[in-house]
Amino acid sequence: MLINKEEREILSDLFQIIKLQGRNEFISLDNKVKIEQIIAYLEILHAELRKVSQKRKIILVDSGAGNCYLSFLIYYYYQTIGKRDVEIHCIDYNERLMNNNRELARRLNFEHMHFYGCDINDFCMDQKVDVVYSLHACDTATDKTMYLGVRHQARIVLSVSCCQNTITMKNQRLKAVLRHKAFRDKTIMMISDSLRGLLMEQQGYKVDVFDFVSSRYTEKNTMIRSIRTNFKKHLDAKEEYRIVSEEFRMHPHLEELLANEPVRKELIAPAAEVAV
Repeated sequence: MLINKEEREILSDLFQIIKLQGRNEFISLDNKVKIEQIIAYLEILHAELRKVSQKRKIILVDSGAGNCYLSFLIYYYYQTIGKRDVEIHCIDYNERLMNNNRELARRLNFEHMHFYGCDINDFCMDQKVDVVYSLHACDTATDKTMYLGVRHQARIVLSVSCCQNTITMKNQRLKAVLRHKAFRDKTIMMISDSLRGLLMEQQGYKVDVFDFVSSRYTEKNTMIRSIRTNFKKHLDAKEEYRIVSEEFRMHPHLEELLANEPVRKELIAPAAEVAV
């Protein structure tokens, strides 16, 4: 599914409301980049949701949601164009931001959008979750997003990493290459996302890693798409993970979460929603 010109015109009304576009149709370069990213993300999500029955409500969770541009777009799209029942829960540690988003959702009458000012690891729901997603969740928030999807057994987990501040990498054989910051940053992103993908495969997900949008919009354009399915594995994900992590001496936070923080049975109710 590609958003056509007519649908973009419909979506432009939302872009004005969330201040990504001026009422005179002016769009700054930064906002144009943001719009192209969230539209591309929506297209990938919609391709997966078309495979899900339209007879029931779809439950989505946005981790490290920030300004919630993507979630507002998803909700608005399915309200006006996609015509299906969705419920979106947005999580971010910034309570002030979540309060602002909640007030905007109230003014838009987006009654099935909910906002929580808490750490991603403190959030839990007592209902089936279909999709967990994040767009440029900073640092370990990417790992927490994927762990949230695993412990809720979400059918779809979509994640696009941002900064990798807590990840270190060492490899003597590539020392001459990694001493260059540009190469080091790209290699850290490539290896860390590969390791996250292998961890998700160990949890029963089919994983694809790909560029979800052109690099002219952002260099941080790599998506990890994990679909829970009984697919036939073509490699030993556990052994491959061991080889790569040992070679580069790299251990993403997701490894620690899966190993040391099993799902707590007492977390059976949703985290308290932020009050306005």
